[in-house]
This record gives sequence, C-alpha cells and structure tokens, in this order.
Amino acid sequence: MVLHTKANHRDLLIELIRTNFKLRYNNSILGFFWVLMKPFLYFLMLFVVFTAFRGGEASAEYGANLLLGIIIYTLVNEGVIFGMHALTDLAGVILKVNFPRQVAVTSAVFMAVVNFAFNTVILLILAILGSFAPTIEGFLYFVFILSMTIFALYSISLFSSILLVKIRDLHHIMELVMQLVFWGSAVFYSIDDMSGAFGQLIRLNPLALVIHASRKALLEGDIIHVKAMIIMSLMSLALYFLGNLFFKKNIKRIAEFI
Repeated sequence: MVLHTKANHRDLLIELIRTNFKLRYNNSILGFFWVLMKPFLYFLMLFVVFTAFRGGEASAEYGANLLLGIIIYTLVNEGVIFGMHALTDLAGVILKVNFPRQVAVTSAVFMAVVNFAFNTVILLILAILGSFAPTIEGFLYFVFILSMTIFALYSISLFSSILLVKIRDLHHIMELVMQLVFWGSAVFYSIDDMSGAFGQLIRLNPLALVIHASRKALLEGDIIHVKAMIIMSLMSLALYFLGNLFFKKNIKRIAEFI
C-alpha cells in the first residue's frame, strides 16, 4: 500500500511538471527554446559589455565563469518565483483533486531544476571549447552545493507559496528582491576582486558564496567555503522543518484565498 501510494505520488509529480511546462511555454512562439535562449542572450550581453570595460580583453575563463554565474542565478531566481507560484498556478487542480499539496511545490521547484539541466548544455559546450575539465573532487563538491541550493529553494517555497496566496503583492516584491540579489551575487564579477566594506557585504550573501564556490570547484577543481556550505546546509535543513510545519498548518485553510 505504501509503495502504491508513493508510485501514485511520483506519477502525479510527473504529471504536474508536464502541466507546469504547458502553462509556461504553451502560448510562446519559441516555447521551450526560450529556456536555452534567455540565459545565453543574457550571457552574450554581459560578456560584450564587461569585456569592453576590461579593455576589450576577452577570455574563455571569464566567459565560463560568467555563464556559470548566470545559470546558477537563473536556477535560484526561477526556483524562488516558480516555487512561490506553486499553489496559485495550479489552483484549478488543487481545488478539484485531493493530493499532498507539497507535491505541487516540488513540481514547481523541479521545473527550475529541469531548466537548469538544459542550460548546462551551453556551459558544457563552452567548457569543451575552453578545455576546462573539472576534477572528480571538484565535480562532487559542485553536486553537493547544487543539491543544497535546490533543497533550500524547496524549503523557502514551503513558506512563499502559502504567503503568496494571502499576500498577492509578494510576487512584485520578490521580483524586485531578486533583481537586487543579482547585482550583489558576484554573477558577472568575482568576490576575489572585491575588498573593503563592500567586499565584506558581498560575502554575507549566501548566493555569492554558492556561485564563487561552484566556479572554483567546477572550473578549477578547488574546494573552498566548505564551512559556509555546511552551515548553509544545516540552515536549509532547519528551514525545511519549519517550512513543513508552516505549510501543513496553513494549507487546509488556503482554499478560501485561492
């Protein structure tokens, strides 16, 4: 019975992911092609602009670092936004079908993960052209960082998906917050180049550390910020337990707000 229930939940998760996919790309002319094009066009724009600021000096290393930063930021941005809309986007399904509502949150965050997986294709091509080859240790550390980040996004979404139903302006607030996060997350620069009070402030941003550690691990094979990653993992775990309690407490009354 337990295995049967888990199988049903898995099938439901797959179906909800398909539904999310159709809702987001069905009315788009280019459809899923935008998943690849958006970060790539963003990368080209920033690469051209900041290469000009660097005196026209372009390198595969800077390109790979920039693209990885954009891809990770896109994962976090989409994870936050998609997860926040998990309940409102599937309101029609939620009001008609009885299933664990956490599955809706999981499917929304997983959409961001799927997009991330496709975006890494571009990074892989650039890595091959630039002769970047991650070490086994570096790759495994990157997988750990990535897993921790995805888990944190899910934990945050347990709160935000409920709050958005009650506070609709949260969508606009979070879009503004994520724009500010972009400029403070070392996406198009390295925190190694930042010093003084501003540098210290940037280092307080968890996403900046995630991007920096990912770059070093995947592109150079260096293992850095281990203590910070462990602390963030523990914080994500605590956030998950609190988020789960918050979600279960409020989800039963959410139908009247949707």
